[in-house]
Amino acid sequence: MKAVALAVLRVAADRDPLESWDSEEAPAPSRAAAFLDCDGLGEDHVFWPIFRSALNLEGVLGQTTLELAVRKWSEWESYQDYMVQSGQLAGDILTVPGLTYANGSEVELRINGLIDLPVIFQKAAYSQLFDQPPKWGASEYVGFLSCPVGFVLVQYVIFIANKVRGNLDPSLLKDYWEGMVNAFGLIYAVPSYVLDHSESANWGLTSFDIAVNLNVERSYYRNYEAYCQETPIPPPLLTHWSHDLPSFQSSDWWCAKSTTTSEPLRVALIGEHGPVNLDHLSTTEAVWRNCATDGAEGGPEIEAGHFFTYLWALEGTAQGEELRRSLRMSWEAFWGEPLTKSQGRSESSSAPRWTVAGAVAALKGWAWREPFLRAARIQICCEPLWLCVLMHAAVGSSRLLVRVSMCLLHSFSQIFGEQELPHFWPLVRAMGSEVKAISAAARISAEMLNFQAGIRPPYVPALSLHVEAAAQYRPNSPDVLLFRFRLPGAPGFIRVLQMLSEEAKAQGLPVARIVIMDASKKSLSFQEIGHYRLLALLPHVPYAQRLPDVFALGSPTLVPAQPLLHKFMWPFAGPFCGRSDPDLSRSVDPISGNNSHPYSPFEFQQKIFHPGHFEEDRRYWAQYTEWELWPHLIRFRSAREMLHLATMSQEEAFSISRLMRAHHQVLRKDSLQYWSKALSACQ
Repeated sequence: MKAVALAVLRVAADRDPLESWDSEEAPAPSRAAAFLDCDGLGEDHVFWPIFRSALNLEGVLGQTTLELAVRKWSEWESYQDYMVQSGQLAGDILTVPGLTYANGSEVELRINGLIDLPVIFQKAAYSQLFDQPPKWGASEYVGFLSCPVGFVLVQYVIFIANKVRGNLDPSLLKDYWEGMVNAFGLIYAVPSYVLDHSESANWGLTSFDIAVNLNVERSYYRNYEAYCQETPIPPPLLTHWSHDLPSFQSSDWWCAKSTTTSEPLRVALIGEHGPVNLDHLSTTEAVWRNCATDGAEGGPEIEAGHFFTYLWALEGTAQGEELRRSLRMSWEAFWGEPLTKSQGRSESSSAPRWTVAGAVAALKGWAWREPFLRAARIQICCEPLWLCVLMHAAVGSSRLLVRVSMCLLHSFSQIFGEQELPHFWPLVRAMGSEVKAISAAARISAEMLNFQAGIRPPYVPALSLHVEAAAQYRPNSPDVLLFRFRLPGAPGFIRVLQMLSEEAKAQGLPVARIVIMDASKKSLSFQEIGHYRLLALLPHVPYAQRLPDVFALGSPTLVPAQPLLHKFMWPFAGPFCGRSDPDLSRSVDPISGNNSHPYSPFEFQQKIFHPGHFEEDRRYWAQYTEWELWPHLIRFRSAREMLHLATMSQEEAFSISRLMRAHHQVLRKDSLQYWSKALSACQ
């Protein structure tokens, strides 16, 4: 699919970081129907409600649907012929009628051929979503300016008819397919393939119904559900950690130590992600406390030291300040530059400055000079995982406990580069064979590491016990908190929620007030988060620490269900070997890689997104994510359904909270058994 430059979305710079959209100028109640369904556009746009009715009553291949689509498409082809003959497609600049930028200048586009024309409809769709669009007539671009989604749907009907019933030459069918994919990509797949163009609409077709048919095969699926029924995928292999470690032996060192010493237990937490470090620390503390007089208070203290750590969402919180005080080595101080752009890394950073051998030598020398690290009885290492590999090479496996969360090679390319991989893989193999206590916080991370390097760590979920100790679900607000949603598609999805909310109000339906949390401006404490009646989590990656956080709180949480889930967690899953990371992140050890799954976890995450390909892959790997696996989440399939579920009563919310807390206690008991054995095995 050709790359598309996203328009700049205007978001008020002075908006309070925690506010509902009530204070904004609300969209008119009619905007949702106009944007999603092309309804209420005026008497000269009667085609669209008729076409929508035909799609719902007869389906894509219904006689009336086909007749209407052919008529509209014929108008479009005639209009294209006119533009070609008049020379308007010879590299000239075209203006989008009625659209202007904030400075008053016209929106101009360079159109180099027919394939570029749908960009005009993309710009019109942006205007309909975020601005007050002009009232385009039915003759302007044959009505598609007023109904950009209609351009996709009409073309889809034509494409399916030719694909299923036509006897076209393969090259001609491919031309139809390329045009269809181009239209889908420009109008349905951006911003960032998150915007709900059709899941909340009333056309009888979702974007997933369309996507599963975007190929040149003769097969046709009436909808996404039919496709899933006819193309089943194998169930996931979900093993318990005790099955993966049948000979995991440990001593009673921890319990013996807790009752025979008054010295503090020093724990070194090595990793860039502050919230994850706190999870490891609180879990270690729980094991330590459970040993002391059967869990009673007292006993020696735990002293924590953090290394290479960023606060991230903990910035501005009491827990973040406590972590900052125990930070003994920053990322920049050791590696010479920030890890990420959000932390100040320059986009024009020079070529990688480290070699693997040089990094191991530097870590070895630093570790010998660092007094806290030398005194620490436990070193818990997590992110980035390649750092744990290098730490093992530098200091050995004694006292080292490794937790797997993100992709093994995430951020490796900017520090070392591809030329260092041959020197890195032997160190990975050594860690896999020598480190006794290695486990994964996420199911998919365990499977990806096995695929990539032949190491399959047991799955031991994160517990966020520091959250449980700090706060509980005690709602004092009827509002719903939209929790740290910062994907590029966030403004679009939120705008659709706004439109649907105003529509529901006008219809006299109950509407929940939604508060948007912008963690880039202000972080909320866990106590503050627990005061909201419901939370809404929109995943940005296949696994996030915030999910065990909300279970530890017991806060009822709205999350996308499949297939909508795919729009959120895959497009920017760089930390999990996704397409927003360089190809190097998806490199596989040529000796130890283990392809034991029916689908690769990497192939569908390549740089170029193919909406009609890899649907089985996405479905298969979604089964290994906690977004799908963990129970008692409130799952929605569209923005409209999210708003409906958000109106549940406080009694219903309390009922779900109790179930979440019960599940968390089951996880707690099981995970602490592993941690007790793992911590002892490190000694």
